[in-house]
Amino acid sequence: MKKPIIAAIGVGVAIVIGVILVGTQQSMLTPQSDLSRQDTMLSEPQASKIKIIASFYPLYEFSKNIVGDRAEISTFTPIGIEPHDWEPSTGDLVALKESDIFVYNGGGMEPFVDKLIDSGEYSNVLFVETVHGIDLIETESHDEDHAEEEHTEGSTEHIDDEHANDENESHAHEFPYDPHVWLDPILAKEQVMIIKDALIKVDADNAQHYEDNANAYSAKLDELDSKIKTELSSCNKDTIVPFHNAFSYFGNRYGIKIHALSGLAPESEATASDLKELIDFVKENQIKIIFAEELVDPKLAKVLADEAGAQVLVLSPLEGITAEEQANGTSYIEKMEENLKNIKVALECQ
Repeated sequence: MKKPIIAAIGVGVAIVIGVILVGTQQSMLTPQSDLSRQDTMLSEPQASKIKIIASFYPLYEFSKNIVGDRAEISTFTPIGIEPHDWEPSTGDLVALKESDIFVYNGGGMEPFVDKLIDSGEYSNVLFVETVHGIDLIETESHDEDHAEEEHTEGSTEHIDDEHANDENESHAHEFPYDPHVWLDPILAKEQVMIIKDALIKVDADNAQHYEDNANAYSAKLDELDSKIKTELSSCNKDTIVPFHNAFSYFGNRYGIKIHALSGLAPESEATASDLKELIDFVKENQIKIIFAEELVDPKLAKVLADEAGAQVLVLSPLEGITAEEQANGTSYIEKMEENLKNIKVALECQ
């Protein structure tokens, strides 16, 4: 009698999840057309200052703390928009041409950047890739691609051409590397120093100012790192369930296992089977918290939490902030401390 009952429950869960997925995929991201460039964090224009555009929130925060009042800075990705797969508008590209430095993450986070560089239309702009020199985590699909390349070595030219075409199509929206390095304060320090070096290259007259501010901000990141280590040093659990797979670098730094609801981008599609497995995992491991994100519809997280008998809290990947947080001047470090508070609840820390 038990097997038919379990099978019926499984089918029921799969149907519920399937219905939710359809609705969620339509409403997961904030409509970009509702937001204009006026929603970005533009400061008062001053012709004598260099102009910096950061691709999204944490890079804006790092740059702002280095330049202080010595530069005009804005973000490419509008406030309230999740940056994965976001593309700049014509107005954004005009603003880029008028800037001196473009600070971006790299690692596949901004797939439009290579086209901008290759176009030759922005030769006056210094493009600064802030993951340069950082050992990035390769994704499973990237590992499989390398294995496939080795397997097909020695095949005919005709087959190689077909493989190349297929590969180009399949890589259109894939992440060869995990780009979420900014969630590890120690790796964030490396990004800060790369930005500082670029600023000195473009504006040598303010080199000492940038050097001093970068060192001061790095000290704050060291304090944040110490705080996280201390407060996560005595916990009953070792696994968190975030909404998308953005916390691998954070997990590696602080010894936390990550079991995400979806892939490297929040709009990644998980199958009904994946979600059923996740519910089983949460139940078997007595996980009491499932995390949602501030820029993504929490409906899926809430339903999965209900199915698994868990609660929902917010864990921010810091890819963007809300308009309210912008108005309040919420900082990167404050957001990381909010995350720490909720992670401690999930891990049942002392």
